[in-house]
Amino acid sequence: MADDLGYECLGVNGSTSYQTPHLDAIAAKGLRFEHCYSQPLCTPSRVQIMTGRYNHANYTHFGYLNPKEVTFGNLAKQAGYATCIAGKWQLNGLTYQLDRYQDPTRPNDAGFDEYCLWQLTQPKSKGERYARPLIEQNGQLLDRNDDAYGPDVFTDFLIDFMERHRDEPFLAYYPMVLTHDPFVPTPKSPEWATQRNKKDKAFFADMVHYMDHLVGRIHQSLEDLGLSEKTLLLFTADNGTHRSIRSQIAHGWIQGGKGTTPNAGTHVPFIAYWKGQTPAGETSMDLIDFSDILPTLAEAMQTRHPQPKRVEGRSFLPQLKGEKGSPRSWTYCWYDPLWGNLGQYKNQFVRNQRFKLYQDGRFFDIMNDALEQSALTSPSISESSRSSYQQLLDGLATMPTWAPKPANKKP
Repeated sequence: MADDLGYECLGVNGSTSYQTPHLDAIAAKGLRFEHCYSQPLCTPSRVQIMTGRYNHANYTHFGYLNPKEVTFGNLAKQAGYATCIAGKWQLNGLTYQLDRYQDPTRPNDAGFDEYCLWQLTQPKSKGERYARPLIEQNGQLLDRNDDAYGPDVFTDFLIDFMERHRDEPFLAYYPMVLTHDPFVPTPKSPEWATQRNKKDKAFFADMVHYMDHLVGRIHQSLEDLGLSEKTLLLFTADNGTHRSIRSQIAHGWIQGGKGTTPNAGTHVPFIAYWKGQTPAGETSMDLIDFSDILPTLAEAMQTRHPQPKRVEGRSFLPQLKGEKGSPRSWTYCWYDPLWGNLGQYKNQFVRNQRFKLYQDGRFFDIMNDALEQSALTSPSISESSRSSYQQLLDGLATMPTWAPKPANKKP
């Protein structure tokens, strides 16, 4: 799972600003989902993807995952899998010094046997994630090597884990630190040798390319280990691109929308590859969101959540195998970031592939108004649009709300 990488950043999704040859190649032999939606911000997405629950149920603080929550790591352990996590943690509650905020065993509580993480018990102020990274691995603080690059350390750890557990079932979760700011050189950038801490958003393209390079390394390792027919490889991103980044696609430009609820904040890439199982080179138009990851993994691992009614997502494992499955007719977002000035974007909405209905009654045709500048009103809504409106209104009525819902009538 890349960090701050919108749908528009992959070549296979139409990007002309960045080079992503490995992900493009994986998509060419795997299955790409056109409509995957995250939360607009990192912690809300991470809590949702790990627990299969919308934020109204269990998101209480930025940078925090309640250790009592059941995660897909816990379910993997329940099913007898070896488990690990590498990359960005940021879930101990460091900012607010919450209970056990300096406890290095929190990833173990979430079901992970091993870990190699940035921002576990040490705040960002103590050390960054890229050059000379501050990393904690299995209870130990790693030496801060001047020549080390954090994303390489995480990837090496993950590949070593896969090699050691090649003969048993395993779950490896990689919440990457790339491509989050600060925008700095990578080892493939000419500036790495002498200016590796130089900050410039021009380096974002290099960071996207290096992120792709690391995904390629993991994919190649699975091939070399003979595990591609036994392994489901999923790639996504936690939210939209940083708002300072402007990316070109085939039919125009997209300004990053991280932290906000329009498409640019929530529309993320999603690619699946399972050799011999996923339809080769196909694109699914089915809706999926981050609450669906846990039940999908649970079904793949042939296990169940101990309290299945708490899971709000639905499995799309059948679609990953080329079957029809039970596609959603809408997805839901409950967003209250609880972080800085982003509270102004607090909102709820339901959406399908084309239309989007906010809790306050605003209704948009996203296909023709991705920036959500012109809410549809009664005279401009076609009969087919009215049908979608009612479907979304009915869906919204089933979800929790923090304010009165729009009147239950057609516009």
